[in-house]
Amino acid sequence: MSETIKLSSLERHFQRGETAVQALRGIDLTITPGEFVALVGPSGSGKSTLLNLLGGLDRPSSGELWLNGTPLHEVDDVTLTRHRKEQIGFIFQSFNLLPRLTAVENVAVPLMLAGVPKEERQARARALLERVGLGHRLDHYPAELSGGEQQRTAVARALIHNPGLILADEPTGNLDSATGNDIMSLLQSLNREQGITLVVVTHDPDVAAYADRIVRLHDGQIAEIEERGLNSSSSPSPRTSASPRNSASKLTAKDIIQTALRNLGRRPVRNVLTAGGVLIGIVTLVAMVSFGVGVQREVQRNFETIGLENLFVSPRYAESDGFDPFADPQIENPLTPQAVANIAALPNVVSVTPILGLPSGMDITLTRGDVTLPVYISGGEGMPFRFGPPGRSDMVAGTDLTENRAGAILPVGLADKLLAEGESYDDLVGDSLTLTLTLPRGETADFSTTAVGIQDGFSTRSLDVGVAEREAMIAWWYDDPDFLARQGYDQLVVRTTDLGVVTAVSATLKDIGYNVQSLDAILDVANQVLSLMQALLGSVGGLALLVAALGVANTMMMAIYERTREIGVLKALGASAREIRRLFTVEAGMIGLIGGFFGLIFGTLLGRLVDWIGHRYLINEGVTGVGQLSVVPLWLALGAMAFATFIGVIAGLYPAARAAKLDPVMALRHE
Repeated sequence: MSETIKLSSLERHFQRGETAVQALRGIDLTITPGEFVALVGPSGSGKSTLLNLLGGLDRPSSGELWLNGTPLHEVDDVTLTRHRKEQIGFIFQSFNLLPRLTAVENVAVPLMLAGVPKEERQARARALLERVGLGHRLDHYPAELSGGEQQRTAVARALIHNPGLILADEPTGNLDSATGNDIMSLLQSLNREQGITLVVVTHDPDVAAYADRIVRLHDGQIAEIEERGLNSSSSPSPRTSASPRNSASKLTAKDIIQTALRNLGRRPVRNVLTAGGVLIGIVTLVAMVSFGVGVQREVQRNFETIGLENLFVSPRYAESDGFDPFADPQIENPLTPQAVANIAALPNVVSVTPILGLPSGMDITLTRGDVTLPVYISGGEGMPFRFGPPGRSDMVAGTDLTENRAGAILPVGLADKLLAEGESYDDLVGDSLTLTLTLPRGETADFSTTAVGIQDGFSTRSLDVGVAEREAMIAWWYDDPDFLARQGYDQLVVRTTDLGVVTAVSATLKDIGYNVQSLDAILDVANQVLSLMQALLGSVGGLALLVAALGVANTMMMAIYERTREIGVLKALGASAREIRRLFTVEAGMIGLIGGFFGLIFGTLLGRLVDWIGHRYLINEGVTGVGQLSVVPLWLALGAMAFATFIGVIAGLYPAARAAKLDPVMALRHE
């Protein structure tokens, strides 16, 4: 008969502080296949130490330990893990069932660690629980089972993967005598019927009496071996190894994720608060970066609306001679009406639109019929474009100034104050209006204009007027009819035939003596500035996430402390250090992912809220047609969640490594 277990000169020494402890001293023992052996002796005799060595939970200090020809005293950690997973079934005195799993799920854990599909392992677990008399308690949790039922569940778990060797450490220590006898009768029958080698550690002579052979230990040595010869000749052929299995089998990614989710549910309040730290960081990141993205898109869209074929022409100013630093700079080549005509006549120039700003502080009133209101001219300055979302017209009646050199554009809020009862906006379009300017010394002048359009907006004091009105108003303000001939316009927008001629036209205008900027160059500079702004805004959220990472790390360290015994059980059942590390890393990553998911939602909502408030303010100030400024593109949404998950994973690496390095023997003893 082949030898299942052979121990030769086996020793195990411990160092506790400055004291050396010899737990085992030169143990020589052979256990044959299918044998039922009881290890008995007083506390400190080395029983549990020997059991831990047989189970691959510990390593001998010296000597040899062979199992079916495998030298367990020489193999690496991977082989020891495979030995526990495939060859050994553990039954513990304190049951060591996982509290968040039902009886079926507890029994199926060894198969889960071996990568067996969920349906198959649960079917096998149910069949085995029915065999040990627990068919009516399949879906109950350990806290809902009696001591005897918990131990029967532990026996079923030890048998589920068809091991060749069952190791039981005080299997009746926490049971009453009647229940203990039932458990031992069950183990004895399994030993007789299936030929499983059974090694039981006990100090109870009644338990030892079930064994074929009793090995008495004292002070780490074998004091006596009692041959009882209870195994009859009719017993089935003993098994020398476990049923064939794939040695590469391991815990699947799906089971790791499901187990991690279940573990997170054990401390929901703490984990939610930890995820809340990540949530705050992601809210900050998403809300701030979304504004950078939105503003950049709005600028890009408006520049494209104007047309990248446009050039912005401004006059050059003479350098100051230093005698009067407070004097206005002198214009070398003003943008006069004649200059506008000359530029419009250049080849490849489609149109020239002058821009003229009004002096600040003008006292202006608007009159229509009997209604007179104080107003101010908004900053449109006759620009040939208006900000707004693509494809949207913010005109509710009439036309925009882009089609008129003269005229006035009124927001809805101001138009409502000018309308008589029963009139509509269409009645106001085409009607004459009077703008009255008042100088600081009290002189006044009236300027006529025509309402050409009504614009969406609730401002009640601002309006925009064309270049013609601006020319007349500024000439009177400075009492200089030749103001434009001398000072010229502030800027010209020169539209070329296409983007390909922009460079040539720009060079011609520079040669004439003007400063020229292309829209394309302005857009590049704007994009660089906005990209920098996005990075700065995003860094604020990044810093918040780094702070949240400390919370994740602290939570995972607490989880390791609370689940130390559970880690020991998983290792005893065949979980490798890598699988333990992955399990805790995935849990940390899930905390980050959950925080990132909800942070994305709240960050988007916060951005939209601030965007809405900002739009109300801009409209009140006369700035209308501005598109959405808080935009969360797909890359930002996915990137935020990925970054949050990454932060969680990074924060969990150290705690996961600590969990993976736990000694299974010490972990099982943890209270």
